[in-house]
Amino acid sequence: MSLLQQRVKVLLPAYFAMVMATGIVSIACLLVGFTWTAAVLFYLNIIFLIGLSTLFFYRIICYRSEVVNDFKSYQKGPGFFTIVAALCIVGNQVMLFYQWLVFATAILILAAILWVIIIYGFFFNITTTDDKKPLKEGINGTWLVIIVSIQALSILINFVSEVFGEQTHIFLFIALCLFLLGCFFYLYIISLIIYRISFFSLNATELGAPYWINMGATAISTLAGSMLILRAQAFNFLDEILPFLKGFTLFFWASGSWWIPLLVLLGIWRHVIKKVPVPTSAKGYDPSYWAMVFPLGMYTVCTFRLSEALHIPFLKTIPDYFVYIGIFAWLAVMIGFIKQMIFVFGGKTEIAN
Repeated sequence: MSLLQQRVKVLLPAYFAMVMATGIVSIACLLVGFTWTAAVLFYLNIIFLIGLSTLFFYRIICYRSEVVNDFKSYQKGPGFFTIVAALCIVGNQVMLFYQWLVFATAILILAAILWVIIIYGFFFNITTTDDKKPLKEGINGTWLVIIVSIQALSILINFVSEVFGEQTHIFLFIALCLFLLGCFFYLYIISLIIYRISFFSLNATELGAPYWINMGATAISTLAGSMLILRAQAFNFLDEILPFLKGFTLFFWASGSWWIPLLVLLGIWRHVIKKVPVPTSAKGYDPSYWAMVFPLGMYTVCTFRLSEALHIPFLKTIPDYFVYIGIFAWLAVMIGFIKQMIFVFGGKTEIAN
């Protein structure tokens, strides 16, 4: 077995978080006026999406049993939702950069089909399996990608709803229902995660980057709510429930803002006190770190849109500075990714045939 085949055989489905992270940082740069950086990241993201999709299809064809086992796994199964979220983020980029409604709609249809298959398949498997996992082993921050995928669909539906003409209100209603469904799932899953991290032992290696999705899920929920508020005039029902939408959207933004200092402190504890290698090194890099970059970019974008939706101009001060944190995080993880690729494919490690 070649080195590339061996790497593909164990390719994590959650690797599509790389596309999510690159895409949202690109959008954040575009919103704050860094158009050149945004464009570079956009084209890079297309390359990442095509490359990962090719590898993933190859894995399905050649290593189907491994893919099925991952899908049934409590730990790896939620990673499949990154595929849906990645497609939706690229769909958002296509709309923001080129307003290609037809292309974005095609992406939406594909993402929606995959979402239906993944969400019902995953929950069917964990419901009917005889190999039940205890809470301590079964749940982590990656589960919150379920919410990210739902809200990403809501946002993209909102974006492309105008293509449906007189049926726009139907698709805005679907976007609203998905937004509320994502909020429901967040409140449900975050309760289990807080219980897990508060009442069970958790070592530094377990407390990885996926827990940043605690904040990322609230951020994308804020963005989905903000986009609905901004489209309220296109659908009378949205206008009627506007006070509720505004309050609920702000609720999620405030919740996400609360998470940031705690996650920073836990990161310091993980890397400075417990000496877990940082992602800029080949040894420290892990694909899960893209799940840390995504929330930072998403917080920038959601705060920008929230400022527009609630007509609170001073909130735009946050994305003006927070975007630099997102860019820095993306560069740090990308450096680690490149170093690991050089380490692995440059012959510095031995792989058994």
